[in-house]
Amino acid sequence: MKGLDILNNLEEQRDQLSEMIINNTPVNKTQMEQLQTLMDQRDAITGAINQIIASKFNEAAAGLAEKVSALEKLTEKLKKLNKTMDNIDNAIKIGDQIIGLITSIVAIALIL
Repeated sequence: MKGLDILNNLEEQRDQLSEMIINNTPVNKTQMEQLQTLMDQRDAITGAINQIIASKFNEAAAGLAEKVSALEKLTEKLKKLNKTMDNIDNAIKIGDQIIGLITSIVAIALIL
């Protein structure tokens, strides 16, 4: 798996979260907090993108292909979600899984 492929995948995830954030107006405090969580997740993905761009990437890292495959599946799940407040909890759960995978990918594949 190439670093560029991972970057493209992360950018797609960031775009999906941004779309959900932009397309919804919170009507109560809970929804405001949920949208803030999505913004935090989007920012974490942006940070990972920047970190990958600024570092050397070990494409042969053990376990990388499996993690990237899981990342791609989560991207597809996120893309299929209706971008409404009704699905914000699902988006947050997927976002949490994405952040976990990104953390492990960065840990095994970046050469700092």
